[in-house]
Amino acid sequence: MVLLVVVTFLVGTGILQYKRMRLARQAARSPIGVVQDSGPGWSQDSVAVPQPVDLNQATQRQLDLLPGIGPVLASRIIEYRQRHGGFHSIGELRAVSGIGSKRYASLKDLVAVGLSDTGAAPDSGR
Repeated sequence: MVLLVVVTFLVGTGILQYKRMRLARQAARSPIGVVQDSGPGWSQDSVAVPQPVDLNQATQRQLDLLPGIGPVLASRIIEYRQRHGGFHSIGELRAVSGIGSKRYASLKDLVAVGLSDTGAAPDSGR
């Protein structure tokens, strides 16, 4: 009986370790991040994708997934977008309170303005 409990514990620990390692490898490959699928209730909005995020279309959750952007900064980006009729270039991101030179440098390749159907950004803002 004790042997069965020990074996079950070791198998469970091995499975958990495997899942953690797999998630770490996925996170290393994705420039934005990885969010674990939480089951049948997941939505596309909750999954991080390594494609540029359109500053004019992104939800707060999508912006929050960007490195260095939390819920507060995501709200500021959306507020700026609403007040100014959207972003016209990626460089405008620097006008958002809380986005300085370093944060902008880490974000500029992860965002876009006015993505077309092909995923190419017509205005790179660089």
